[in-house]
Amino acid sequence: MYVPMRIKSSLTLTEIEFPAYKQDELFDILKDRVEFSFRPGSLKDELIRIACVAAEGDARAGLEILGSAGKKAEDKGLKHVTIEEIKQAVKEARKTKVSYIFSKLNMHQKIIYEILEKKRKMPSGLLYKEYCKLVSKPVVDRAYRNYMKRMVELGLAKTDGFGR
Repeated sequence: MYVPMRIKSSLTLTEIEFPAYKQDELFDILKDRVEFSFRPGSLKDELIRIACVAAEGDARAGLEILGSAGKKAEDKGLKHVTIEEIKQAVKEARKTKVSYIFSKLNMHQKIIYEILEKKRKMPSGLLYKEYCKLVSKPVVDRAYRNYMKRMVELGLAKTDGFGR
């Protein structure tokens, strides 16, 4: 599809990040949804709070956890959701989140992530050297730092210390 330059130049695509909900806010949201989605008394408030903590302020993740836990309990023929279903749902939600984020990474970021997954913890300089060994045309240092910054923002890597 052809888009004229005058239209392209007026389009300003901006990524908007919504701040994470506070624990109490998220609890209220999830509790409200539980009242409409679950049989009364089938999901204790403590389990909703655990889902809130696991969701890390993300309402969609919290809803996914509770929905999945409810489905698991239903499949087992249980009348109440237990901590076991919540734990399983949290594990699945984390895997889903990581795989979704991973699918958004470019080839270089995926290689960096795979190195980190194997080594778990290493200085940035050594990580960059390891990455350069694995790639025929590595990105320059600045691009690497930008990739790392983005991966930290996405929760795929953590920083420890300070520096460039």
